[in-house]
Amino acid sequence: MTAQVEEYLRSRQQKIAFPLRLYGLVDGLLYRDHAGESPLSRSSSRIALFDGTPDEALAHAGPWLLDCSADHDSYLPALHQMGDSATGCIWIVSAYAPEDLAAALRARLNVCMPSGAIALLRYYDARITSDITALLTPVQLAAFFAPVLDWLIQRDGILTRIYQSHGT
Repeated sequence: MTAQVEEYLRSRQQKIAFPLRLYGLVDGLLYRDHAGESPLSRSSSRIALFDGTPDEALAHAGPWLLDCSADHDSYLPALHQMGDSATGCIWIVSAYAPEDLAAALRARLNVCMPSGAIALLRYYDARITSDITALLTPVQLAAFFAPVLDWLIQRDGILTRIYQSHGT
């Protein structure tokens, strides 16, 4: 964990009575560009959000939820590098178990456009997440972020809180 993220999690955990987990949320292709290795592989701590969807064949290139509380050594260097670059990294603090959080995030992948067409909502791309959340009403924000306590974006080494629930 970067020092900023580690300190943020430690501070947040002191205010919450139940255990919290830290997750990284990344685009698979952007992660691979920074990791310089083959695509992410599935495990209990690395979950492809396109699994179980019509886009499953593209899972390697889609959003991945990485449980940094369980197995951070294998992918944390790439997350650090992403957070220090313009690509960025999304950090999520949640009490949800990995599979439960993945299911909740998976349910938020598609949006219905005014025309009735279905579109992919790239909320997992740190470069545009702030723009997406700026379009949501307070009720929509609360519904979208319900499974998380904190949604943070780190770009160019700067950590920004996009959403926080349960107090400040």
